[in-house]
Amino acid sequence: MQTNFLFIKKIGIYKKIPFSILLVLSVLLILLGGYFYGLVLLGISLHFLMEEGVELDLSENKYRQLIAWYGIKFGKWQTLPLIEYVSIFETKKKSQVRAGGGNAAHFSEVIFKLNLFYKKNKHISLFESEDKDMVLKIGDNISKILDIRFHKALKK
Repeated sequence: MQTNFLFIKKIGIYKKIPFSILLVLSVLLILLGGYFYGLVLLGISLHFLMEEGVELDLSENKYRQLIAWYGIKFGKWQTLPLIEYVSIFETKKKSQVRAGGGNAAHFSEVIFKLNLFYKKNKHISLFESEDKDMVLKIGDNISKILDIRFHKALKK
């Protein structure tokens, strides 16, 4: 059974391409002597290219909150606290889109969040997804590995 899990919130290709180009341009600008603007553009591009997530190593009983750029991960490993239960719950992610005239359209989509709870109400958020079956499968695997309860707070 898999004991290592990596959950990274990926950025879309339509965001990655323009900010990658901006990253290259900012490095060129720095090399050509435009330090101030080059550093500003470098910071902006790195910020928008950053991917965040959590990595679990259940065989070693540790985890880390991480950030990644182009697959290079950074984060400090910490000892996993005594996990009481794994929880999946259903919620809605709301978004708003504005048209040219100022009218706004509101959208919501159902997502499923997976958390590890410890010390009664503290938690480590692992990830969220629209794929209920995948979240259930991962949550079930983690609960079996840790030999703890799997709480499913799902709407019928």
